[in-house]
Amino acid sequence: MAERGREMKIREFLAAPPFRRRNIGNDEVEIFSVALTHDSYANEERSRSNRTESYERLEFLGDAVMELIVCEYIYSNTEMNEGAMTDFKNRVVCNRNISSRTIEAGVDIDGALLVGEGHRKKRTGENIIEDNMRADAFEAVLGAVYIMYGMDEAKRIVAEMFLK
Repeated sequence: MAERGREMKIREFLAAPPFRRRNIGNDEVEIFSVALTHDSYANEERSRSNRTESYERLEFLGDAVMELIVCEYIYSNTEMNEGAMTDFKNRVVCNRNISSRTIEAGVDIDGALLVGEGHRKKRTGENIIEDNMRADAFEAVLGAVYIMYGMDEAKRIVAEMFLK
């Protein structure tokens, strides 16, 4: 994807709910570009001698941020015992739930995610995104949100999408 087109796609992605970010700077475009790059694409680019980072490190951080937000919410807003708290948290943070909630919320991760050839339809070039890929990319975006805008913004997004 051409660099200018990629930048526009990321700006459109971030302008939509639940992010609602406008007038973002180049540093924001850069980190969200990484958050929306699957390792299959990064690996193909590396084989062409292009340095491209995938979302894996941001996903690691975003996963921890999401778990902390959900755990804090459960602890502060329920009287559940530890076992029930764990079950609730696991239902919220599982890949299938994250994936389905992003679809329900209209978060266009599928269209924004850069993937390798093996994850694209041969005839149309359209992305083929599995639940785990969509969930991992969302967690990476959440990690980028945390880095760029802080915990309060990450909490707002998680609450809006998962804790209503």
